[in-house]
Amino acid sequence: MRRRTHRLPGLVLVLLAALALAPAGAGAAAPIPRERALVPPAVPFPGAVTYRLYATREGLVGGTTANGHVITERDRFVALPSRRALSSKGGYEKQVLVSYKGRSAIAPVWDVGPWNIRDNYWDPPELRETGKGLPRGWPAAHAQYFDRYNGGISDKGHTVVSPAGIDLADGLFWDDLGMVGSDWVDVTFLWLSPGAAYFTQPLPAEVRAPVAPFASTDARRYFPETGHALGAPFKGYWEAHGGLARFGLPLTEPFSEVNADDGKPYTVQYFERARLEHHPEHAGTPYEILLGFLGKAFHPPDPPVAARADAQHFPETGHNLGGPFRAYWEANGGLAAYGLPLTEELREVSPTDGKEYTVQYFERARFEHHPENPAPYDVLLGHLGRQLLDLRPARR
Repeated sequence: MRRRTHRLPGLVLVLLAALALAPAGAGAAAPIPRERALVPPAVPFPGAVTYRLYATREGLVGGTTANGHVITERDRFVALPSRRALSSKGGYEKQVLVSYKGRSAIAPVWDVGPWNIRDNYWDPPELRETGKGLPRGWPAAHAQYFDRYNGGISDKGHTVVSPAGIDLADGLFWDDLGMVGSDWVDVTFLWLSPGAAYFTQPLPAEVRAPVAPFASTDARRYFPETGHALGAPFKGYWEAHGGLARFGLPLTEPFSEVNADDGKPYTVQYFERARLEHHPEHAGTPYEILLGFLGKAFHPPDPPVAARADAQHFPETGHNLGGPFRAYWEANGGLAAYGLPLTEELREVSPTDGKEYTVQYFERARFEHHPENPAPYDVLLGHLGRQLLDLRPARR
């Protein structure tokens, strides 16, 4: 439940918070064990800034949030305890991914609270306002509740009776996450995580909507598996450069999107393993269609390493490329198709199937080694197109 000092006296707010936490029929809230706060969060993708937080329901239908949004029934947004994370009215500049018991949803930050209003706990410790001396990702409300930090008083002068570090609007709380009461959730701060430049661009709602089935022709092909079509300007490139095995199925229709690297809009189409971009400035050349920089979006370059004798070393990024990945890279377009290597080979759990693979990130792709498959399918592109789409909200 929200605590809004400009609406209710502090004593009433505290009583309401205690009632919200109390089990049905109980006269007082049961203590919340500190151990639950110490469970490591499930990180959804490499480099994601994710923390375990105690979440409460905001409610307050008909009220106005800190950015001027009027709260509706079954609304979808969150409140964080600092205006430094606040999106503009109706905006998506700051968004979080909230995960709870196998369910996840993305929502913008449109309000400030629940207990503190100057606690930017997601920033490095030296940048924190409330919570000086506390580790990054540990809300002041945790310390105020568990450790009597600042005497257990919030930065608004209220006695903190729960460790709540995030408020969830009703639609997010009940419908998307299936929550029935306040509980611990894992929260990824998308604007601080790899891919942030794309997370701030909500998808037009119609982009992922399936199109009406039609008989495929030489000019346009229909994919019943996803309900999407493939035509100009991407069909010729898709078919000539590996098709389904390399790029996967189409997940959207073509639409205009701003490229996070040069700030220019391009016609793009998302596939399971790639985002194809149309570059009309290169018309008539092999570079008219390019793979977007999805590898770089999900994994910033690792620190450079020394050259290996059994691999090709790229001084531009300081990384090596060898073995099956080098063979695939050279046979399927090399630098023009995939860009430079950003990492060495590493072990990573795939968000697609939950299995661990040897992978390597490039500017435009993630290579995965699948030794269970016969060549040439023992190296596959990771499902970065699907990952990025699933981490972006549709514009309402």
